[in-house]
Amino acid sequence: MIAEYGATVWGKAWLRTVETTSVTTSNALLPRARSLVRNDAVTVLTIGPGLVEAEVLVKSGVQRVRIELAVWAAPVRAEADRLIGAAREQHAGLAAGDLPDSLAEDLRRHAVPVAVPAQEQLVRCSCPARTPRCVHVLACLYALVQRIDEEPVLAVVLRSPGTAVADTPTAPPDRILLADIEVAGFYGG
Repeated sequence: MIAEYGATVWGKAWLRTVETTSVTTSNALLPRARSLVRNDAVTVLTIGPGLVEAEVLVKSGVQRVRIELAVWAAPVRAEADRLIGAAREQHAGLAAGDLPDSLAEDLRRHAVPVAVPAQEQLVRCSCPARTPRCVHVLACLYALVQRIDEEPVLAVVLRSPGTAVADTPTAPPDRILLADIEVAGFYGG
């Protein structure tokens, strides 16, 4: 059975920032955050260099989440670019948005971190919760892990300054918005 979150080495790197093993007790908010993602409550997810923004729909309304992340410094970015270039040459047949798993290991071996540790993430949520990593922030991070599993290159986009921004559609990829369907063509008229 495939993992719901962290199915790839790229997603696992980010999943470790959510489900850290250094904590001695479990976080009671994690199951609720996973449930929000499962129920498509994270409706807008914008991913760009050093930034993740999302809207999370809950009973009380829409909560806006913003997570700021450190991008790679120039020497680290240069090493990452070198390793990414070499990996793309070796794996020329990769689909757009995909990266080889071996690249994640190469980055780790050369001290180029894929994910930003939780304590280095600057998080903001519009909810009144007093904890910085509220259920909405955690849901946003779980949604991010899923997107990185689907498109591993996003893990690099997050850490690379000057890279193009990626938006997810407001509807999950397994659905088509009714507004996007041409009615006459759909019914053969």
